[in-house]
Amino acid sequence: MRRILFITYIILFASCDNAGVNNTFNRNSDLDNITFIIDLIVNEDTNEDLDTFIQEITDKVLNTEDFCLEYAYYVSEDRKSVTLYEKYIDSKSGIIHGQNFMSGPFFDRFFNLFTLEKFVVTGPATDEFKKFTAENGFVIEYRESVDGFIR
Repeated sequence: MRRILFITYIILFASCDNAGVNNTFNRNSDLDNITFIIDLIVNEDTNEDLDTFIQEITDKVLNTEDFCLEYAYYVSEDRKSVTLYEKYIDSKSGIIHGQNFMSGPFFDRFFNLFTLEKFVVTGPATDEFKKFTAENGFVIEYRESVDGFIR
């Protein structure tokens, strides 16, 4: 009986040792994903409500852009600064999002609410993406992966 309890104890601990750990991963440099990290300042003279705007635009992206992998607004404690984090499956998806944004109902509202402070794109942005953003007036810092992983 002790032997059975001991074996059960060992199996239980061995199975718990890696519980919840996903050992499969992809190297960042092997993926086509691009990420936008956009630092924004909330304009003092805006007539937009920050929370309402964020909810509306997030719902729009969620319901119309299935190529968007992540989309999130991070608001500072004083509600004066915001970081917008967006992740797309590839550069083409980033272009489509940009086209949707510029031609949609949120473009003017976005710039009424925010002043763009910094725009960083991580990942393998294509020349086509870089050309599209430059032609549309976006000043972007591009950063490619040197190493890293995604589980």
